[in-house]
Amino acid sequence: MWLGGIVLFAILLLAIVLISNIHIHFTFRKHRSDDYALINLRLLYGLVRIKYEIPSIVFKNMKEGFLVKTQQRTNHSRGEAEGNERVNKRKVKKWAKEVKVMLRATDALKIWVKQTLTRVHMTDLSWSTRIGVADAAYTAIVTGWVWTMKSIMIGFLSYQVQFKRTPCLEVIPVWEDEMEFQTELELHMRIRFGAVFTAGLRLMTRVLKVEGGWRMWFRLLQEQRRKHKQKLKEQHHNSHI
Repeated sequence: MWLGGIVLFAILLLAIVLISNIHIHFTFRKHRSDDYALINLRLLYGLVRIKYEIPSIVFKNMKEGFLVKTQQRTNHSRGEAEGNERVNKRKVKKWAKEVKVMLRATDALKIWVKQTLTRVHMTDLSWSTRIGVADAAYTAIVTGWVWTMKSIMIGFLSYQVQFKRTPCLEVIPVWEDEMEFQTELELHMRIRFGAVFTAGLRLMTRVLKVEGGWRMWFRLLQEQRRKHKQKLKEQHHNSHI
């Protein structure tokens, strides 16, 4: 009787977890040289909350690229983890190389990505932009380009995820004698925990279909883990200087 009760409780608990939603709130703001990004994750009915903040994105030069300052915080841990990430040409090439390895190590990875994205529900999306180039005629032309670009991007996205509301898009021309660029993007998404779990199982199946695929993925994960440990060690060292 006790064993049956424990098994029933475990099944109910698993069902509650699988039907729960993972909520994602993303915000990006840019005003001239000031950049800010924020990602909020809420899962397991709000019991777990993760906040990933990028308070500063600084462009150094063409060689050094961007210096991205990050802050990560969870509701079940004390303090926050801070770090700096340098994004340059070398880093982008390395990411591209890793993506190529994933494509070789996984059977039809692009199809898997598309299948997973169809389970994502876009509950809200707003994107506002103020732009001016210190000339009325050119400002009107650039405003049209920005409208076109936004329409194409949102149109493409609508074929990938499910929109629950019509996106709110806005482009405001600034008729002044100074250059002006300000944009703010905010979106809310959700996906069922069960859909993520199923996607994980499908990914494993596709990896096992490729000869040596799991070894390539294992090496990638090992490399990422090594980098993470090295970054934590550097942060710990810098905090004591």
